[in-house]
Amino acid sequence: MQESTRGNVRNPACPGRQLFDLVTARWAALVLVDLIDGPQRWSELRRRAGGVSDKMLAQTLRDLEAGGLITRTVHTSRPPTVQYALTDLARGATAALQHLQNWAEEHTSDYDHYRRTHTIDPKP
Repeated sequence: MQESTRGNVRNPACPGRQLFDLVTARWAALVLVDLIDGPQRWSELRRRAGGVSDKMLAQTLRDLEAGGLITRTVHTSRPPTVQYALTDLARGATAALQHLQNWAEEHTSDYDHYRRTHTIDPKP
């Protein structure tokens, strides 16, 4: 493993900023949390993500693989199958993402109530 130096994600030129943006992207965060349970096929990820288009899922998986956060394994069965799995690098982020998911789910009603009671009238 390479020696680690701490980056600064507030600096747009820092590679850590790119990693932060990749992990926190809308569909990427959901895919990473879904892969905590182990390797999954495309159809499983699409079903679990709920609402992602095929194009966006494909792009997200390509980005995560290019960023070293997931692996893509092709199994030579008939028909061939492809599975996606977390890398060791991604495992460090998944606990934080799972915590954020749990927080969002626990506060859904608070958020919904706030949105319903604090609408902004676009016309004065």
